[in-house]
Amino acid sequence: MDRTLINLVTQLANQERKIKEYKSRIRIKGTISAKGVTKNDNIRLTVKKEDYEMKFIVLKAHKESFHLAERLSIGRSVSVVGIRKRLRMIICTQLKVLDKGVDHSKQMTLL
Repeated sequence: MDRTLINLVTQLANQERKIKEYKSRIRIKGTISAKGVTKNDNIRLTVKKEDYEMKFIVLKAHKESFHLAERLSIGRSVSVVGIRKRLRMIICTQLKVLDKGVDHSKQMTLL
């Protein structure tokens, strides 16, 4: 039996799954407004950008991000990437400190 069509469909389905995973990631650049510890000793960061806040959980299993989150202070500019798990929990997958700060400017149309 020729499996070329089945292999092609499987490959397309895998590509679509990767794209959907990438779209479900939450990316935000903002300042840390609150920092706390969960009952499992993970770190909870609240990142604020202009008028909304998002809460991220940095797992202690992610060693580099966890140590960086421990050293961060409130008011520091960061870039955070996370994946939504369950209803209100966003797991931090990438954490970077922004040296330049966050740009709060708005794009305008020129006439």
